[in-house]
Formats: sequence, C-alpha cells, structure tokens
Amino acid sequence: SLAAKPSSEANGIGRPGLRNATLALSASEKGGEAQLGIANGSLELPGVFDDAVLPMDQLSAQLLWRVEPSKVAGAAPKLSVQVKDAKFANADAQAQLRVSWATGIGDGAARGGRFPGHIELDGTLTHGVATRVARYLPLGIPEGTRQYVEHAVRGGSVSSMTMRVKGDLRDFPFYRLRDPKDGEFRIAAHIDDASFAYVPSIPAQGAEPAHESPWPPFTQLSGELIFDRAAMEIRNAQARLYGVELSHVQGGIRNLADRSVLALEGNVRGPLADMLRFVNVSPVGQWTGHALAQASGSGNVDLKLALAIPLSDASASTVKGSLALAGNDLRISPDTPLLGAAKGRVEFTQKGILLSGASARVLGGDASFGGGTQPDGAIRFNGQGTATADGLRRATEIGALSRLAGSLGGQTAYRVSLGVVHGHVEVGITSNLVGLSSDLPLPLRKTADTAWPLRYQTVVAPDSLAPGQAPRDTLRFDLGNVLQAEYLRDLSGDTPKVLRGGIGVFEPAPMPTSGVSANISLPSMNADAWETVLGKVSGVGAGADAPGAGSYAPTALALRAQELVISSRRLSKVVAGISQEDGVWRANLDADQLNGYAEYRPSRRGTLAGRIYARLSRLSLPKSDADDVGQLLEQQAATVPALDIVVDDFELRGKRLGRVEIEAVNRLSAEGRDAPRDWRLTHLAMITPEARFNATGNWAAVSAGSSRRRAVLDFKLDLSDSGAFLERLGTPKAVRGGKGSLSGQVAWLGSPLSLDVPSLSGQVNVSIEAGQFLKVQPGAERLLSVLSLQALPRRLVLDFRDVFQEGFAFDSVAGDLTIAQGVAHTNNLRMRGVQAAVLMEGSADIARETQDLRVIVVPEINAGTASLAYAVINPAIGLGTFLAQVFLRKPLTEAGTREFRVTGPWADPKVDRVERKLGQAAPGIDSASAAASAPVETIRR
Repeated sequence: SLAAKPSSEANGIGRPGLRNATLALSASEKGGEAQLGIANGSLELPGVFDDAVLPMDQLSAQLLWRVEPSKVAGAAPKLSVQVKDAKFANADAQAQLRVSWATGIGDGAARGGRFPGHIELDGTLTHGVATRVARYLPLGIPEGTRQYVEHAVRGGSVSSMTMRVKGDLRDFPFYRLRDPKDGEFRIAAHIDDASFAYVPSIPAQGAEPAHESPWPPFTQLSGELIFDRAAMEIRNAQARLYGVELSHVQGGIRNLADRSVLALEGNVRGPLADMLRFVNVSPVGQWTGHALAQASGSGNVDLKLALAIPLSDASASTVKGSLALAGNDLRISPDTPLLGAAKGRVEFTQKGILLSGASARVLGGDASFGGGTQPDGAIRFNGQGTATADGLRRATEIGALSRLAGSLGGQTAYRVSLGVVHGHVEVGITSNLVGLSSDLPLPLRKTADTAWPLRYQTVVAPDSLAPGQAPRDTLRFDLGNVLQAEYLRDLSGDTPKVLRGGIGVFEPAPMPTSGVSANISLPSMNADAWETVLGKVSGVGAGADAPGAGSYAPTALALRAQELVISSRRLSKVVAGISQEDGVWRANLDADQLNGYAEYRPSRRGTLAGRIYARLSRLSLPKSDADDVGQLLEQQAATVPALDIVVDDFELRGKRLGRVEIEAVNRLSAEGRDAPRDWRLTHLAMITPEARFNATGNWAAVSAGSSRRRAVLDFKLDLSDSGAFLERLGTPKAVRGGKGSLSGQVAWLGSPLSLDVPSLSGQVNVSIEAGQFLKVQPGAERLLSVLSLQALPRRLVLDFRDVFQEGFAFDSVAGDLTIAQGVAHTNNLRMRGVQAAVLMEGSADIARETQDLRVIVVPEINAGTASLAYAVINPAIGLGTFLAQVFLRKPLTEAGTREFRVTGPWADPKVDRVERKLGQAAPGIDSASAAASAPVETIRR
C-alpha cells in the first residue's frame, strides 16, 4: 500500500496512492520498470475525481519510467512515465488504459512548471453502468455539470466508451484554451436503454428543499453521449416519451463551464393522445394557457420539437414546436363537439400558440378554424361552418341539446369563437338558424326559412382572476325575442357550478341574488307536449327533468298563461308561482279551475315517494285527470307519495263533491323492512250540505311475495237529503228527501281509485228514512229504477198505480248487502211506506248489470201489516222464514200480499207476477212453516 498525498496547490493533482497492490519492479537512477497488480483493492487519485478512491476488483498494468538530466544547468531532470496494457474492472465498469506522462522545464514537456506535468491518455470501456458516468467525470469539469449528469442519467448501460486526454494538466479540462490543439479532453459513450431526465429533479440537500422537475423524462434512450472539453453533446439518439417515439434527437450543452444551457432537437411521432399528455404535464401546458388541459385525440401525428433549458433556471426554458394534424379526431374538452378528421398545423413556443389552415368535420358539417395567442396573453380561435340536425343528434357529448335535436331538421350556418383566458374557456356561437326547422311545442316551433338570431356566449369575469379569488364567468343565451337566459358560474371545480341565474320567455331574464328564477309569459302553453319533450331531453321517464333536476333548471318559476293545457285539460287565466328550497317545492296556483297552495316534500330516507301537502279553495278534475291518478296508483305503494290534502270546493268528473279531506301515508308491513309497503288511507272525508262521507282503508299486497295489490275501504255515508245528494252526483229527480246512512266495508283488486267490479267484495248496511222514489226511466239510473218499483204491473184486485206509478214514498229503507266477486246479494232488504211494505231478496250482478230479485209487496191495510213494515228481518234466517212466521201469526196479511220476480238487465228489466194459492209456501219458505200456516188458510177461506 502506498499513501496518497494531496497537492499543496489549490485544485491541484496530488500523488496517487495504492491499497492491496502487488508490485514487482527493477529501477536505477536512470529509470526502471514495474509490474502492478491489484485484487480487491483501490487506487486513490487526489485532485482527479470528487471521490478520490476508486475501488478495484482487478487491475493489472506495466509501468515504465525514465529520468533524464536536464540540459539546463541547475534544472531538475526530465521525468517520463508510461503505463502499458492497463486493465481494470470494478462494479462500475471494465476498461483498458494507455497513459504517458512527462514533466520538465525548458524542453517542452510541460508549460508553466515542473508539475502537474503533461499527459496523454487513451482509454476504452467495454461495459459500464450508465448511472455511474458522473462518478468518472474529473474535477476539472464544473460541479454543477457533474451534478447535472448524476441526476439526469437514470438507469441503462454503457456498451462502449472511449476517452482521450492530452495536454498540460494545469489547463485540464482545456475548455479555456483558444486553440483546441493545445489540449484534448473527450469522452464518447454509447448508452443503451437509459432513462434520461433532461431537466432532472434535485433531491433535498441540507436546508435546500427538493425540487421536482415539471418535465417528463425520456425512456428507452439509446444514443451517444459525448463530452468534448467544455461541451456535452447528444448524437443520433432515440427514445420514448410515454407512447411517443423520438428519433434523430440531437443536442447538448455547448458550454459546461458558464451558464450551461441544454438544447435538444428531435422528431416525434406517435399517438396524439400521448402528445397531448406531454403538453399538459410539462411547462408547455402553461405556456399554451392550458388550452388543451381537457383535450383528447386519436390517431398518430408528427411533431418537430426544439427545447432550450438553462440548467441553473429551468423556468427560463424555451420551446419551439410544430405539430401536423393529418385527419385526426380531436376533442378540446369532454363537453365540446368532436373535431373529426382534423387537419392543419399547430405551431407553439413558450410565448404562445398559432393554429393555421385548420379544418374539421363538426356537428355533421365542415368547419374551418384559425387563431392563436393574442397580445393580452389570451388564446383565441375563430371558425365558421355548417351544423346539421342529424349531426347535433349524434353529438351526445353536448347532452340535452343532442336529445333536443330529435325535434330539429335541416341545417344552418354558424360562427364560433373559442378563447382560453388563464386556463378558462370562453365560447361564443352565433347563427340566424335559417335552414333549420323545429317541431318543438310552442313557442319554440319554427319553419326552416324563419330567421331566429341565436347567440350563446361565455365570458370570464376579469376581477375573478385576481389571486385568492374564485374564477367566475357569465353564460348568456338569446334566441330572438323568445328566450333569454343568463347564469353566473363558479369555475373553480372540475365542472362549472351555477351560482345564480335567470330564464325569461317573452320576458326579460331575471337575475336573483341566489338560485335560478324563470319568468314565463305565454298566450298558450301545452304542458303535456313539453312534458314529453323534457322526458326525451332528460334521457329518462317523463317528468324526471322537472325544474330543479339540474343546477341550470329554475328553483323559482313565475308563469302567466291565458291558456294552459296540462294532463289533457285546459286551464284558463293561469297565474302560478313555484319555488324550491332545501328540496321542498312550494306552489301558489290560481286559474279559473283551481286556486290554492301546495307543496311537495321529498323523502329524506330515499326509498319513499315523499309527501304532498295542499290547501285549495277550489279544484276541478275532469275524467282524464282522475284516470291519470288511478294509473299512478297502479304502481308500487312505495312510489306513491303521502298525502295531506284539503279542498274546500272539489269537482270530480263534473260532479261537485264539496269539501274533501285526504290523509294517506306509506307504512312498513308486518313482514319487515324489505317487504312491500302498505299505502294507508288514514282519513277520507267528503262534506256537502246534504251528506258527509268518511272512510279509512289501506292498499297492500294480496299475500306475501305477490305483486298484486288489494284496496280495502271502511266507510260510512251519512245522508241528510238523499235526493239532493244524488242530484249532486248527477242523478236528478230520482229520490225526494231521505235521510240515514250507508256503511260497511268493500275491497277490490287494483288501485284505490280504480274500482275493479269483478273482484269487488264486502258488506254494506243500508238505513234510510223519510223519502220517496220518483218516477225515472228504466235503465236510466240502472238499479235505482228497480228500487223505485214503477215497473210492477197493476195487481188483480188492488191497483198499485197509486203506490208506485209516481214513485214509492217510504218511511224507511233498510237491509244488508253482501258482495262477492262483483255480485251483490240480499235476503232482508225492506222498504216501508204509508201504503205498503216492500220486501226484497236476491242478487244483482254489478259487472254485467243484471238482476234476479224476488219482490214482495204487502199493502198497509191493517195494524198487522203495519207491524210487518216495522219488523227487522234477521239476515241469518232470511226473507222466506220471516214471512212464514208473519203469515202464521197474521193470516190476513198474506191475503193482500203480492209477489214478483224481476230478472234481466237493469236497462230493460223483466217483471213476472208469481201466482200462489193461499197457504202455499213461497219459494224460500221452509216446509215446516208452510205446514203450520195451512189451518189458518183453511179458516180464512
């Protein structure tokens, strides 16, 4: 081992050192030779490398030296050393060296002094690690340059490298010499599969924080890396940048010693998508105002790119690029139309961008574009083209407008401007819409030859671009004198957010302090037609795009219309105010057909349909509206909202039903949370001066797991004037007077508002007093004409015309009805009058409107008959048993009794007189009762 000795001079080269060396030498005062070998040792070269100690796995070399006396008296002798056949290997490299060194004064061996002398070195490296190249750069190269190489070269290998050093070591590395012949320093290395961070990240050093590079590195780099005195050069390199291939990359650093600038030039070919990615992640994106931050593209493109990057200040970098579009598809942002088959040239520098000769297929027509960076720093493009209705329909990226185009036809010309201000897009579109027709409902219906000036414009607010401010813009839309819209939007998020806005239809657009308001004034509006359009525009079922479905939709609406068509009905002189707050919709409505207040509160649990609250002074529902409600209730109960509705004056299908009160809720069934829900009618009341109807009920699944639902209603109808109530329901002059009640329970399959007669079942109790059936046309009032008994013929002995011809006056009507599968049965219906008592039993098929009734008329001729009229028939024993008992006790009653059978349809009933001999059991009378009555009949005869 031989200790190294640093130079006494600053930045000088010291005496080499050895460790673990084997040395065989032969020497004299004139010189000598030596054979040097090192195994698992090291060389130490102070003043040559930053890390002076070079580990050596293997080293072998032959050394020759000579000592020649100087020809100058008193001068030191001339020394020369030669190293032959030097070979070494370590973890970094394998190399061969040939070195000669000499020193002396006055004989040209060195300039300026005896040491450090003159050197001539040639070396060849056959294998090396690329990341260790910086380790072998001598201290004569500036520290900043050595650190740049250390951080820039990442991975890869050195397949070959040559080194040439020649000259006075005092001038090393010779970049200050004017004449290159006075000194040579050259390293040429071929690097394979390297990663090259041409603007490298710098790790934290002491108090200095880490610095992340904004430039993405080259990968799979292969090429030549040359150090020639003060310059670093890259030649004939190939690399990849994402999916882009770089070829013929040339460049380097012209002066490593002073203000080093890395210059690179190359040709790039690859997917447009990867080109856009490079632009957006590198400083080029900032230089172009982030105009392509959301852009996407397809196909390959060619790019010529030149970079100049000061190593001491990468922010001062410059770029020059030229990109050729040759039929690529390009989209500037996700919500802008596709530029199909785009052609043109895009040139850019760090100062801006220029688009020239650009054309594309847009919205079904051809368009041309041009523009670039403006003096104020903004980037603006202008274009013109033709859009077709079919092209608009295919452009799904424009959302609702694409679906709205289903109602458009033809084509029209337009002009467009696109600006990028501090990374925010400004758009302007103008057109007269000539050539484009619209089948949309009024007021947006137009013919192709009608001109409607259209303007769509967004403008970024300058004051919102100040530091600390959230960027904002204003969106304005005008369509002739028909429609205006204006929105103030927040641009700080991924998508614009509406802060406030207004919409005006034949009215100026309002601008509220918050939310979105709409003022609509129309002579006529068909809401049904617009509901269909909105259903298509929203992409889901009709009504899903109701106000408030999106941030651009109004949260407050003022509507004035002389005529409004909604749910197939016409409302006249409509004035409506609708608002939304915290998910609750509120409305004040006035028209000739309704007036009042309503609100809709959605469910907070997300599974129910919410709640409707309404207080109306009047409401009229035609048949179409009632049918729509019935269809709504055909859905699952969980989709039907809870109700709390009061209407002071309610008209249904032309019938005035007075005050109506409805309360209904959704409730969990007994089977658990996942089972179908019950829609329960907790309160239903209809109140008129003549009657009061009260009911409760529910609407639930027929059985567990069944999709069929069953409506059940418990009701009571209290009547103070039956005739007036029937007249209110559309049956005038059928009954005079009559008070009492109908009560019971009925059930049917299906909707609560769609009575399904074939499945109808239940029990009904009738109890009415003090009235008269008036003369009506048979069939006109269906079963009521049968109850009036006016179709009964005159009796043989007693004439019934005085009893029934002008209508039967009754003191009471009472009995029980049992309904099963739409067929009503009774065996105890009785009507009591001053002149007669009428008893009925049998059935009536409500679905087929037919009957099979047994009618027994007992004239009121004595006290016994009168007591019969006041008797109560127990439905358990029926009419036959009751009569047998009565006739047994009161034989004279049977003598005046007449029996009829009424069959056939309600509209044309068939009435047959049933002839019976006295004492003969009537149908339905048991034999025991008949036998018991026989002696009495004999006495009477």
